[in-house]
Amino acid sequence: LTLRIMKWSIRILGLLIFLGGLLACVKEPEWSTVPAITFKQIQKITKTSNDGFGGKAKIDSVIMSVNFQDGDGDLGITQAELKANPTKYKDFRNFEVNVMLKKNGKFVPITFSPSLGGLMNFKFKADQKSGPIEGTVDYSTQFVYAFYKGYSPLFTEKNDTLKFQIFIRDNALQTSNVVETDPIVIFQD
Repeated sequence: LTLRIMKWSIRILGLLIFLGGLLACVKEPEWSTVPAITFKQIQKITKTSNDGFGGKAKIDSVIMSVNFQDGDGDLGITQAELKANPTKYKDFRNFEVNVMLKKNGKFVPITFSPSLGGLMNFKFKADQKSGPIEGTVDYSTQFVYAFYKGYSPLFTEKNDTLKFQIFIRDNALQTSNVVETDPIVIFQD
């Protein structure tokens, strides 16, 4: 019995050493230091809210999700970093969204003021060490039916089809590729 236990112990020990060696061979991915993104999904949540004048306002919240990879992990920025280098980060936005509206069968760009997008104002790597990172970023925006026509004269009252072009920037001001979302219809009847 003792001999059997020793044989099993040796086999288990050998297996553990083999698995440990295998895990030690796992190498960090080698991605470009320029961020890269892929489109993940787009979703719409419709709700009704008080409009402040005793009526109801229809609101479509659109949530866009992109996957990202970055070789040196310098995505995200804190308010302290923005304040420490105001010249470099003047008007800095690290998540940009361009809106396209389907008009006469073709998508045309729409200019929003202020434009969509903004800051990913947190660090993706809490330890701030350089190295590859990957993950998903979600961005949400709302379209309020009562103010819809104010965005652009190209909009109709209902059932407009939109899609969005998205890109991100890292702290070295390197711009990712541009991805396009699937089309989505807002203010459907």
